[in-house]
Amino acid sequence: MDTDTQKDRKASTSPNRNDTSWSIDFYTTKGRKAENQDSILITSCLPYGFLESTLAYPDQSSLTPLTDQPLLVLIADGVSACQFPKQASQLVVNTIAHHLTIALAQVVQPADNLPCKTDSQPSVDFTTALTDLDDNQVAGLIKVAVNKANDSLYFPQVYQRVPPLLSTLSGLLCIGDRIHLFHTGDSRIYLVGVDSLLALSQDHRVHQGLHKGALSAAMGADTQVTLQQSVFTLHQNECLAMMTDGVYEHIEPAELQFELCAAAAILQPIVASHRLPIAPKVSQMLCEQALIQGSHDNLTMIWLQRHAQPTASKLNNPSQAQSINWPDDASKRDKQNVSSNDIDRYQLLASLDVGDNIDGFMVIEVIARTARSEVYLVQDKEGYKFVLKSPSLDAVGDGHYLREFLKERKIGLSLSKHRRAGEPAFNQVDPNNLSIDRLSVSAHQENGSALSASGVLRYYPVPASSRYLYHLTEYIEGESLRDFITHNAPCDIWQTYDLLVKIGMAVRVMHRHYLLHQDIKPENILLTTSGTVKLIDFGSASSLILKDSTRPPNGDLHYAAPEYYTDAPKGVHSDLFSIAVIGYELLTGQLPFSSQTLMSPHKDLTLPVQWLHRQRVPFASQQALMRALHSSTQARYQAIGEFLQDFNPDNSSSINDPEPLIVRRPLLVWHSICFIEFVIILLLLAYIR
Repeated sequence: MDTDTQKDRKASTSPNRNDTSWSIDFYTTKGRKAENQDSILITSCLPYGFLESTLAYPDQSSLTPLTDQPLLVLIADGVSACQFPKQASQLVVNTIAHHLTIALAQVVQPADNLPCKTDSQPSVDFTTALTDLDDNQVAGLIKVAVNKANDSLYFPQVYQRVPPLLSTLSGLLCIGDRIHLFHTGDSRIYLVGVDSLLALSQDHRVHQGLHKGALSAAMGADTQVTLQQSVFTLHQNECLAMMTDGVYEHIEPAELQFELCAAAAILQPIVASHRLPIAPKVSQMLCEQALIQGSHDNLTMIWLQRHAQPTASKLNNPSQAQSINWPDDASKRDKQNVSSNDIDRYQLLASLDVGDNIDGFMVIEVIARTARSEVYLVQDKEGYKFVLKSPSLDAVGDGHYLREFLKERKIGLSLSKHRRAGEPAFNQVDPNNLSIDRLSVSAHQENGSALSASGVLRYYPVPASSRYLYHLTEYIEGESLRDFITHNAPCDIWQTYDLLVKIGMAVRVMHRHYLLHQDIKPENILLTTSGTVKLIDFGSASSLILKDSTRPPNGDLHYAAPEYYTDAPKGVHSDLFSIAVIGYELLTGQLPFSSQTLMSPHKDLTLPVQWLHRQRVPFASQQALMRALHSSTQARYQAIGEFLQDFNPDNSSSINDPEPLIVRRPLLVWHSICFIEFVIILLLLAYIR
């Protein structure tokens, strides 16, 4: 891991169960220092029961192809100011790898289902299940593992009086083509293209003049670690480069970009054709270049590249590789019309008609057909109704939309786990096997169910054997809030307050699970016949932990907060902005701002209060709306409950100071001012004469 003499390692290719693999090139050396204080760890996150669960525990330079199992890559640079920097960096990488491996195994499958140590091959089910985890869930597991590593450095120096242990950390968790980045300190992670170089990590430094300054964040420095987290998709023609400050600080930025981009261009056809290890050692070359140019620090670099690797069956029989495996219970009509796509293992449904069957569900009504999706009312063999939503065939080439569609189902199932004590967890069972007793609990005790009262649409798991991409949700009898506004707006203050409370409580369920909805609008809110609210459509939802993944929603932008078009922080206040827009529309029947106004950067928003005056909205409620719709994120409410408390019409009766006269009687005020000015002018004219 930190040997002074680096040797070549011959490439070893393990059996590939998937269609992609990783190529890893790494190099580390002490340079001009007496000790190599850097520690690197490259390993899978397969359960410890598997043999060869560690794909690579590097102690020398290599360019090694690895199968597309979950891959954890860590670089820790011990801080020289502490007494034992090497021990600190080693403790960081080992602790994170240990806790993250255990956490992923516990989430994916129970401990009693893990294979014994005699098993020689990884579980296909485990690797597949890992790719189905929600990004936000994985990010939370990473944060917990990093905090445990931080505790192992910080608390011994506080309670056991041992010398301080400090280290930087840069890590990547690769699950399929989804890359989870986590980072603190001054090592760097780059996204490398053939003609582009982008620094994904932030340097946590306090700069002092022309000097590089001092670290502003490190593992072991405090009880809470400053951690940058993000998640992104790595495409076939992109590479990742990780390096310590001893490398990038001694190579000119333009030269570094040229070398990395040139390496990406050279390695792409070599790796794609599987001619390994006949390739330049990128990591060793750049480390030696930094050493020649005067680096006095340790030198460590890791190069990652993901590429397609055709299986033997595809190479021997190309036509067979393109065939589609159809489920046994699909109808003949389905076989002729369903198209496959490249999102995992799923296939798209063709347009269904009344009477068609899919996975044991029969279509009894076509609810909607749009350019992007199709929605059906279906029922199972026992006659219970569900809503089935599938992407339109027109979206077969839109990989981004299909991925968001799949993410929506994962979020919906995650939120549907929460229930009242004693109530069955519907997302834990096959909807085709739901008993009458279980469904009667849902139908007749809806108001008593914490899940139903939460206001979030309930999602059900699709049959495990299905290869089709669709959602299965509860069937709601009622209307959308858009239809309600069309027929009933403007509403009185009490009706508006009641609806906003229900909407706010539904959104708070998502916030408590570290999710922003990001597309709150009347079309995505359903009103049931019993008067409850259901929040739907999680396709634009984003993590509160991975804040850089937030983005403006698709479609109607009249409800999107203005910070989505600037660099201002996104958060709970962003969803609250959308709720306040709905409140204004309920009260007045009008939208407060145009989409062009919201998209104009750094433009102050002026709420048109004249419509609120006409509806005799209490002054306290007006002030609450004005604050919730403020252009500045800092001036807005930071909690939904605080907004609802101030918006409550009951607050108007407890206010001692009435509304200003100019608000209650504006014409009277201006007429009085004009009359007074007229009298003053007459007096002045008389005095002059």
